[in-house]
Amino acid sequence: MTVSASIYNSLTISLSRFYLEMYQSMMDSFGIFFHSVFVLYLVYTGFQYLYGEKDGKDAKDIFITCLLVSSVYVLVLQSAGYFNYVIRPTFDLFTDLLTFLFGIVEKVSSQNPTATGQAAYLKEINTMTDLFTGLDMMALEFIKSCKGLLPSSWSLLNPAWAFITLLAILLLIAAYLIMYCAFIFMFILNYFMMWLLFYVGGIVLLLACFKKTRGIFWGWLKMLCNFALTAIFTAMVVAICYSGISQAVFKMSTYTTNTIDFTGDFLGLFIWCILCFAITLKTPEIAAGLTSTVAGSTAGIAGMASMAGGQAMTASLTAGTAVGKGQLSIGKAVYGNRDALSGGFKSATDYLNAKLGIQDPRKPR
Repeated sequence: MTVSASIYNSLTISLSRFYLEMYQSMMDSFGIFFHSVFVLYLVYTGFQYLYGEKDGKDAKDIFITCLLVSSVYVLVLQSAGYFNYVIRPTFDLFTDLLTFLFGIVEKVSSQNPTATGQAAYLKEINTMTDLFTGLDMMALEFIKSCKGLLPSSWSLLNPAWAFITLLAILLLIAAYLIMYCAFIFMFILNYFMMWLLFYVGGIVLLLACFKKTRGIFWGWLKMLCNFALTAIFTAMVVAICYSGISQAVFKMSTYTTNTIDFTGDFLGLFIWCILCFAITLKTPEIAAGLTSTVAGSTAGIAGMASMAGGQAMTASLTAGTAVGKGQLSIGKAVYGNRDALSGGFKSATDYLNAKLGIQDPRKPR
């Protein structure tokens, strides 16, 4: 059973074939559009020089832009050139770096005591295919071991202990599967995203020739480095934890229902799985910190929720301020109406006193 290894190899072949089918036709269509835009750019720049809107200082940027366009366009126009000089060297570097890290991990792990009767999943890990294959074979052995540890019957003298044993085994299976799926998801997702970025890399490289759109290229490059580093760190974490997990699984394969008794190896495997899962989830943050980008994990969801909450709070405060201002305006209006009524009443009183000949006692005679 090599589920994840088959997925990884099939995905690599499918992504390569899709690139060969899609890239050339996409660049042929984009090339016509780019020709027109570049000619308009040169004409517009010439008019700016003609009317004095540009001076000699800008000529250097225009010359560099034309030089870059003439060089990059030849590279990215043909799918073979872009694949041989951009995509293949990048993935070769990616693979060589993983092989180097796996070699160091294997050298360190070989210093640990190995289990007798080497299992198939305890072989050396040199490539990603070896790591995926080892995880698949170890998962199969782990499930078989857990199946052998299940209570043979519920008609035991102590059914409560049988229930606790079953619950512990289910928790261990859940921890292992979570770790297993998290690694496969994290690595294959970032590997897939690297290919998606390379699909539009030819267009991005052309945009990098222009000073105004060069920021798109730097953003594309940061995202590419972020996904590559996340995949590398994820593989490195699992490769480091692989030795401890494989040894614990091998020891569990020798257990029986009578000898399990929740030994240290049983608990150790659970801790190894949870530790590997937790560190795997932190790898996007490490890569994001090195590339000055945003981690694409649950932190992004929390950030969006915090942003939405902050906007709601701001709207609430703004509404409260508006209500307060409205109440103040109403108060001022009421106060003004009171003054107007008081003045009108005073004027009416003075008029009646004058008609009736009544002297106001507050006024001097």
